Amino acid sequence: MNRISLYIIVLAILTLSSCKKKEEQKDIIVPAPVEEVVSGPQKMSETRQRHEVEWQGGKYVITIVRSADDSLPLVSDESGQEYYDNTINLVIQREDSTTFFKRTFKKADFVSYARGSGMEKTGALLGIVYDKMENGRLVFATSIGSPDFRSDEFVPMIMTLDRNGNTAVTLDTKLDSDTDEGGITGDEEA
Repeated sequence: MNRISLYIIVLAILTLSSCKKKEEQKDIIVPAPVEEVVSGPQKMSETRQRHEVEWQGGKYVITIVRSADDSLPLVSDESGQEYYDNTINLVIQREDSTTFFKRTFKKADFVSYARGSGMEKTGALLGIVYDKMENGRLVFATSIGSPDFRSDEFVPMIMTLDRNGNTAVTLDTKLDSDTDEGGITGDEEA
């Protein structure tokens, strides 16, 4: 009988201890993000810019469109992901909608300025952006670099366009801090 009493006591203790309220767990368990595997060449996003400027005594509209071009050789980022290179269409129209300047730019137009950087082979034409007017010329920032938007690897250049439609390109050696707010220097001409 002592054995039966002992079993009943142990069973009662186990039953009572299991009825205790359990603590709520406040930890949120989230599954690890699954990295998407991208197959095949990627396209950089298309960009479109439009600027109205006073230049040469008249109003001009500058339109710049960047788009991926699958007819060009592929480029790659630091991880080896392939991308289609870009072309950039630059159109400048007069106030009466006649075209003053129209040209499609490719990386080949700027690659001689990127020699020795590695970007001449793997980099893409990233962009052309209207910056300012200086000495009677339109000034554009342009660059060749890694097609990965998270990368900061690129070769900055300055392209100028004169009133005859001639372009000139130089490496941009100035830091952004060399200009005042808005990126426009004090020696701007209209």
